[in-house]
Amino acid sequence: MEKTMHVLVFVAAVAAVLGISYLWSILSVKGLEFSHRFEKDRVFFGDTVNYIQEITNAKILPLAWIRVDTEVPAAVEFLKGNLVPHHRADKKILSGLYSLLWYQKIRRKYPVYCKSRGIFAFGPGILSTGDVFGFFEKEKPMGSTASLIVYPRIVDIIVAEGKPDITLSGVIGRKTLLTDPFCFTGTRDYVPGDLLKCVDWKSTAKLDRLRVKVYDSSFTKRISILLDVNTFEIAWEGIDPELSEFLVILAASVAKKALDQGFEVMLASNGRMASPEKDTDLITLIPYGSGSMHLRNILECLARLSNYSIFEIKEILPRTLGMLKKGSKVIYITGIWGKNTEKVVKLLQKMGMDVVLILAGKKNAKLKGPEGVLTYHALGEEAWREISLIKLV
Repeated sequence: MEKTMHVLVFVAAVAAVLGISYLWSILSVKGLEFSHRFEKDRVFFGDTVNYIQEITNAKILPLAWIRVDTEVPAAVEFLKGNLVPHHRADKKILSGLYSLLWYQKIRRKYPVYCKSRGIFAFGPGILSTGDVFGFFEKEKPMGSTASLIVYPRIVDIIVAEGKPDITLSGVIGRKTLLTDPFCFTGTRDYVPGDLLKCVDWKSTAKLDRLRVKVYDSSFTKRISILLDVNTFEIAWEGIDPELSEFLVILAASVAKKALDQGFEVMLASNGRMASPEKDTDLITLIPYGSGSMHLRNILECLARLSNYSIFEIKEILPRTLGMLKKGSKVIYITGIWGKNTEKVVKLLQKMGMDVVLILAGKKNAKLKGPEGVLTYHALGEEAWREISLIKLV
């Protein structure tokens, strides 16, 4: 009889522990909150930024353990944190184990080194917790994602002695001609050299930064950048990753130089902008604009730009030419030179465009551009991660 009582007490104790543990596990996911973000969601290649996770236990029940597993891109480098493999090669799992008291909030910072340009999604993930004994485990999915955009590198662009400047070929500082003071097409950010009488004070007050009027005129300081992302003349031959990144750096640096000199800049490319949320156009076209916000748009575009395209550069011309006028300056940046690319240059020349050709890569070092076209060579693609300037020769 006494043994039977001991067994019953033991069974009752085990049942009570299991019941409490099960109830604890059910309640453990209640009032559990998770958020994540970056200190800065737009950074440059080579920067280090903190990825921040916050976990809140908004209830009276303490949590002996909680595991946070978050999907993160493999293309960035975590300088701190426990990473485990993911079933996808381009992903990893950031895993952290914590404990939380009642109504406690913890914050964890993970320094991330940005070793690749692009747009990266952190998340979704899973919160796992349970009872204090570990008998039962419950999961709570985290559907939110935090995005990080890594801009390409920007370096100084210098021209070899004896060669004209890349932007206006020796006519830097030239202003608009035949300006109609009663007809302006919009406003843009102020750049050094703009006249005080051109400031649009209404827009300046509204946006809290200096804005100037853009007048209709027969000549405007405009540059169109035409970027071919392919590194082989026939697309299926493959990708040269170093040359591909070098081309993007060239385009970003030329755009920055032109905008700093007060130009309106347009970017057209046969590359597609990647987006984790929605489909994008098969080619890229950023209309003319100026100022710091336009530079940001161009850099964001180049950050997301693919390094491969099924389209040849000539196939994007119909959409681009409608925005160009006779005499417009076009800077054509390419890492390949063949019959198709030569046809593009000749077509632009035939239409009266002022074409500047930049041939990138050591494989093009000895090639000459078409007669009558200002041609530069840009070398150093193998060291694109370290270079501080690009010399056009």
